[in-house]
Amino acid sequence: MKHIKFRILAIIWSAIFLLFVAFCVILNVTLPAHFEKEAAAALNYEIEYMDKLVQQNKEGYTDTPEYAGTFFSGDICFIDLTEEDSGGTSFSKLNLQGAGQEVLAFYESGGLPFGEIRTLKTDGGYYVMVLYEDIFYWDGERVPTIMYINIQPIVQYTRTLNWMLYAIFLSVAVIMSLIGFRLGGKIEESQESQRRFFQNTSHELKSPLMAIQGYAEGIQTGVVDPIHSAEVIMQESDRLTRMVEELLYISKIDVHQLVLHITVLDVRELLYDCLRSAEPIQNKKQCTVSTDFPESPVRVRCDEDQLTRAFMNVLINGLRHCRQGVWLSCKADRHTITVTIRDDGGGMDEADLPHIFDRFYSGKNGNTGIGLALASDIIRLHKGTITAGNDEQGAVFEIRLPLAP
Repeated sequence: MKHIKFRILAIIWSAIFLLFVAFCVILNVTLPAHFEKEAAAALNYEIEYMDKLVQQNKEGYTDTPEYAGTFFSGDICFIDLTEEDSGGTSFSKLNLQGAGQEVLAFYESGGLPFGEIRTLKTDGGYYVMVLYEDIFYWDGERVPTIMYINIQPIVQYTRTLNWMLYAIFLSVAVIMSLIGFRLGGKIEESQESQRRFFQNTSHELKSPLMAIQGYAEGIQTGVVDPIHSAEVIMQESDRLTRMVEELLYISKIDVHQLVLHITVLDVRELLYDCLRSAEPIQNKKQCTVSTDFPESPVRVRCDEDQLTRAFMNVLINGLRHCRQGVWLSCKADRHTITVTIRDDGGGMDEADLPHIFDRFYSGKNGNTGIGLALASDIIRLHKGTITAGNDEQGAVFEIRLPLAP
């Protein structure tokens, strides 16, 4: 799959945009509508409470009913419409300011039928109001009154959160974009590495299979020496078996199914075992292996088979690329064991060094790097590190492992 980075970014931005729109709708539409409903409920409750007072007065009760209405809508304001002055204007009308004047003007324009809750939005207010008959406070007479709640302050507060919302979503978008871009890049690199790996692995597996098939056909037709052919077939079969085993070990490590059987061993003994196993390659190359081990035991907590495999893979790599010899040393300090494997093969290409332990990397020499990748994974499972570099003569591999107490 190509352009995974951009696909991930498109998904991230689409998701963030949808969430942003949803939150904007909540802050600018849903919450104001909720506050409007709360204000209407508060006004209805106030009317019902007044009706209870009137009913109790008619029935002769003296106890005031408990006021239990609690609404998240703001204070209720009243405008009584009684005419008390000589000019026909009520005292309350004369003292109205700001919000009250806007509500009264709306009433006088005929926009407030009796008993119906209406809303009014102006530059300075967001009013929920109703016209009903209130109880006159000194004689119990019911008088026409406008009751309203201005929910503009609380609505305005929620809308000021838009700027905070913009900043939060912008920050999240930037952070998620960076993460998504990096993740997409790693996925693309992984897919490209796997593609190269399968191409190189198929080529590597095909080589011994073709050799086996060729010599088997030669034996069948009688054109080659059976003894020599059998020897080549055995060698190529062993090579093929090692490659398949390495692939199986890598797959087990990937799914965390490689179980380590930890014991305390002497690293020197493991290295000597590797040297004995590598003697056929050493004799074939006609090269020497020099060792520098301490006289006292160097103990490490490890799985013997797995750590031997890791050492063996690095050692065989050195033997294959050396000209005259390989140098193998081991030393220990208070906490760390360092195993160094050098060869005189001229070193590795500088462009290959950062990828030398990548499982699916194919360097300029065409090798798939399965052995070194497996060695790196095994060392990591033993809580150690492995590094590769060059010196004046050739390649240098350093393996560091915790020293067993």
